[in-house]
Amino acid sequence: MLKGGANLRYFFDSHRYSEDIDFDALTDEGWKLEEQVDAVLAAPAVGALLRSKAVSITHVGKPKQTQTTRRWKVLLDTPKREGISAKIEFSRRDSDARRSLDPVPSRIVSNYGLRPPTLLHYTAPAATEQKVRALALRTETQARDVFDLDLLFRAHPDAVAKGAVRSATLDDAAQRCVELPFEAFRAQVIPFIEPDVADLYDDVESWQQMQSFVVDRLMELDNENN
Repeated sequence: MLKGGANLRYFFDSHRYSEDIDFDALTDEGWKLEEQVDAVLAAPAVGALLRSKAVSITHVGKPKQTQTTRRWKVLLDTPKREGISAKIEFSRRDSDARRSLDPVPSRIVSNYGLRPPTLLHYTAPAATEQKVRALALRTETQARDVFDLDLLFRAHPDAVAKGAVRSATLDDAAQRCVELPFEAFRAQVIPFIEPDVADLYDDVESWQQMQSFVVDRLMELDNENN
């Protein structure tokens, strides 16, 4: 099941590109999943499709294969750039029924001459709660979580019910949000924003407005603050 930044890019009109493709695995058979992904990455059809777009896979590594996480790191070469890194990760988590099976919108894949794939992905309530927890609980705080929450809170203001996320988690997320400097946002997020709109976000005032909005929404979801 697709989650994270790729889910937001494909199904929630996010302007942010994602280096990673993250899934939640719906099977306990990790060894079978590993074999299937290995087979897809090595398939002649995949290689031919990439070559038709002047892209080639130069290396596939598997830095993490555990009972709960299966991760692949893929290096790609293009005529303009070599050694582009992409990560594919499957995590085994408790099942969440808030999901939907939808085709990726044509506007996302039309520039690449591809047919839109159909993917199972998390809907707005689940995606928003996951992003709140990511902001609160990551070992290293990421500015992209604030950017993503700004998108989700604006587009789906009623997606998360008050009290659905623990008060302590909301407090931690808000604290981490205000602690992030603009320099972190500029370094971590701006390079991955669509070029046509990147300038709209690349200033301190826009970042501070985003932080303020996200913190306000987090506090509104906290039962203990109302």
